[in-house]
Amino acid sequence: MDLITIVVPVYNVEKYISDCLDSLISQTYKNIEIILVDDGSTDMSGAICDRYTTLDARIKVIHKQNEGLGFARNTGLEVAQGKFVAFIDSDDMADADLVEKLVNGLYEENCDTCIGGFKRISENGTVSFEEKYDKIVYEGKDVYDKLFARMLGSAPDRHDAVRMSVWNVMYSMDVIRKHKIEFPSERIFISEDIIWDSEYYKYAKKASVISSTAYNYRITPGSLTQKYKPDMLEKICVLYKELYNRFLDDKIKIARLQRQFFVNLRACIKQERFSVSNKSNMEIRTAIKEIVNNHVVHNVSEEYLQVIHQGKQKLFVWIVRYKCVELLYFINKIGGL
Repeated sequence: MDLITIVVPVYNVEKYISDCLDSLISQTYKNIEIILVDDGSTDMSGAICDRYTTLDARIKVIHKQNEGLGFARNTGLEVAQGKFVAFIDSDDMADADLVEKLVNGLYEENCDTCIGGFKRISENGTVSFEEKYDKIVYEGKDVYDKLFARMLGSAPDRHDAVRMSVWNVMYSMDVIRKHKIEFPSERIFISEDIIWDSEYYKYAKKASVISSTAYNYRITPGSLTQKYKPDMLEKICVLYKELYNRFLDDKIKIARLQRQFFVNLRACIKQERFSVSNKSNMEIRTAIKEIVNNHVVHNVSEEYLQVIHQGKQKLFVWIVRYKCVELLYFINKIGGL
């Protein structure tokens, strides 16, 4: 059995970290090392991590200054000894057979990468959603041109996206080291995971998607998705431009990227609701006006209108393209986005 590395970035998760670690030390696949990277936690998370090293010799802890999730993962990769590596977020949990299923997905098809689905769970562990993929293997150019393309977002005419998160994926350390693949900072990109994916899948030779949902993604009151992010528009535009420049000649990837841009833009507008932003009606209208007048938003909406045919999706893009601020304000207020 090959050694598998599990990298867990840790930051101020004292309420959840024990659940996470208990789920990892209980894995049915035993030949693992668990690298906990305490990213400058100011609560008891670091002390809890240290305590777990006395319970299981497979656990190692690195304490470092706070630099963010992406750089914490890089720190874990620097000391990883396994042939393959998986990432788990410290407020999430794994079913007991998560590693075993991913490893089996690698070996059954002789792959260098294996991807599973996930369950979304509430703070107390109740399952609220399950994303399960059909089993499929990608090989050669198809890994980047077809599988990675699905990570950019769904095609304009169907729902076929594969979540781009790096958790519940088994990656080859040989590929990572050979090509010096590192995470950027999420303080620059709203999704450091898709930047990682855009590099890694260029070099992966064979990847298996399995139907497992053994990863449990926890939605907590403190989740980033629950907070108002004043720089969200800027971040989604920075990410879009970065990825667009990587795929200039690939119309299929660009169309998927543009669809995902509007998924992100919906979220950007949704967070302007009073319940999230605590803004006055006038301030919300002003924020929506700034969004539709953004030059990146204008350019993407103009391009994407030429390739979409699905009615509801096209209507939203049209409303944005023609800067219908009052209509967007009304639809958003009644929860129609």
